[in-house]
Amino acid sequence: MRSHSKLIAMAIATTILGLAISSASARNFELRNSANGFKVVWNPLRLEAAGREAACPVTLEGVFETATFAKRAGTRTARVTGAALGACTRNTATVLRETLPWEVQYSSFTGTLPAITSHSHIIIRISIRVNLEGIECLMATRTEQPAGGISRIEASGAITGFRADETKGIETAGGFLCSIGGRARFAGEATSITNRAGTGAITVRLI
Repeated sequence: MRSHSKLIAMAIATTILGLAISSASARNFELRNSANGFKVVWNPLRLEAAGREAACPVTLEGVFETATFAKRAGTRTARVTGAALGACTRNTATVLRETLPWEVQYSSFTGTLPAITSHSHIIIRISIRVNLEGIECLMATRTEQPAGGISRIEASGAITGFRADETKGIETAGGFLCSIGGRARFAGEATSITNRAGTGAITVRLI
């Protein structure tokens, strides 16, 4: 009986060790249901600058660079190829579409491998002009001051949420009042995130 128990304990320990080694050695993430790119909708997304705020419905669409990407900060994962702003409920904003496409880079993940709970990304080259109670500011992102987004990942691997990373401060231009207001930021939880065909959630797993 004792020998049998020892064998079971050894088998369990070997399985746990194997999972740990597999997780540690895995270097890439794989996306599924991603061939049609992505579509993220906010209603609204808040654009904060110069101590004021614009609240606007926003839709971002884009394509993934590849179905797999390295688990390494700075890896380019996607491009935002389309950006649309609806009628703002507070103040106004305009996307400078000539700056598209915008670049999306992987930043980090949370969770204990292999169970991933979120991915963080940065987005550079975003350019949006906002009019905040008569103060016009340009919100522009670059590598040193990017916008950020955090995707929520369920146990199944499905990406079921996306929110703007409010900790990312963004450079503003447009005059003294824009400058003294400090760095701008985006804020808000997306209403939906799917592929552009709307055929379901995009999923991610470690490989």
